This record gives sequence, C-alpha cells and structure tokens, in this order.
Amino acid sequence: GVSASTRGVTAYVTLEPCAFHGRTPSCAQALIDAGVVRVFVGMLDPDPRNAGAGVRMLRQAGVEVIVGLLADDVSRDLRTYLMAEA
Repeated sequence: GVSASTRGVTAYVTLEPCAFHGRTPSCAQALIDAGVVRVFVGMLDPDPRNAGAGVRMLRQAGVEVIVGLLADDVSRDLRTYLMAEA
C-alpha cells in the first residue's frame, strides 16, 4: 500500500517497469501502489510481453511518465542483459 515515505515521490528507472506478473509481481503496479507520482524511464522494455505496457499502465493510473532519460547510456549499460533476455 501507500506509505508516507513513498507517497508523492519521483522514481528513476533504467528499464520500463514491467506490467505483467512473472517471476515477480508487476513493477508498474508496485510503483502505483506505492503512490509514486512521476517516473523517469531510461528506455522502453523491448520484451514483447511488456513493450510499452508498463508505461501505459502507469499513465492510466495518473502517474506522469517521461521516457528517454539518458537513453543512450542506459541502452549501452543494459546491452548484455537485454541480449541475454532475447
């Protein structure tokens, strides 16, 4: 739920929060439940299970989402992870 320590905060994430429940619960839903009001996303998740769905989920819940913060750096830093997931 929403706690006083997270309500109204801004989150900065490298990869788009997932919208689906897999090995872990939906990160997008966790941000919504925590009361986060703004999320800066380095890059969209290329995983077809997500691919923009996390951003849509956040926006539909009224969370402001800004995509592309330091996108080149994030893409470079996550290259190994993203290649392993492909």
